[in-house]
Amino acid sequence: MLNLQAKVEMQVQPVQESKEQLLTLSFALTGEPSQKQVHIVAGNQKSSWVVKAQGDEKGRYTIGPLSMGRDVLLPQGRWDLSILSEDGQTVKESFVVSYQTPRDLVAYDKATKTIALDDVSAMLTLYGDTDTPLSVQQLEPEATYVLDETVKKAVVYLEQQETTYIISN
Repeated sequence: MLNLQAKVEMQVQPVQESKEQLLTLSFALTGEPSQKQVHIVAGNQKSSWVVKAQGDEKGRYTIGPLSMGRDVLLPQGRWDLSILSEDGQTVKESFVVSYQTPRDLVAYDKATKTIALDDVSAMLTLYGDTDTPLSVQQLEPEATYVLDETVKKAVVYLEQQETTYIISN
């Protein structure tokens, strides 16, 4: 196995007052890309997933996003990944899931439809009735932004924290 990467992201929905952590894994295998059965065991040794992964033309596989559910953080620590190949061979690899304790960096006032940033910069994408963005803009630290009537959904992405806030009107 080559270049196993684990990425932890947080999705926050302030209107619903919920958070969800997402884990995405990617790795490369030598040989002809094919469908693999993958078993992932969380750091708490209690939670696990069995998923199928299909390799792309470069032999790269992506799994996820995986989640423990709303308002439940992923267990930190050493996780295990096992890949069962068609020939019966099993490849085992370990990886570490770690993250800083999430803190709220974006506030949303539903009454005034105002987004307020803490001391971070963010990318703001606004959507109307379709999945086509109306606009994309960079917000500076401590900025505020008022959503107008045409905005049905706002997505605030904090790159350094790998956190996405999804605000639906």
